[in-house]
Amino acid sequence: DDEVRSPDFSCFGHQWTVVIYPGGEEDSKEGYVAVYLYNVSAKSIKAYYKIILKHPTDQSQRSYKVGSFDELSRTFGGDQGND
Repeated sequence: DDEVRSPDFSCFGHQWTVVIYPGGEEDSKEGYVAVYLYNVSAKSIKAYYKIILKHPTDQSQRSYKVGSFDELSRTFGGDQGND
């Protein structure tokens, strides 16, 4: 249940933060992580994004998820999109 939170950052005139739960959500499979992208600005925005996680020792192993900010968070693991 530990979380890793990025510092707020600015993009397209909005403030954002990324929160990662290394152990995933309660119902996540073993080895999954949960990744949440939050618009912390008061004004809403529609944004498209791609989040990529790379294996720490084998950079050719990657997991990724593409979506829109209409979906407030994204959760993914190794079998949901590999390059």
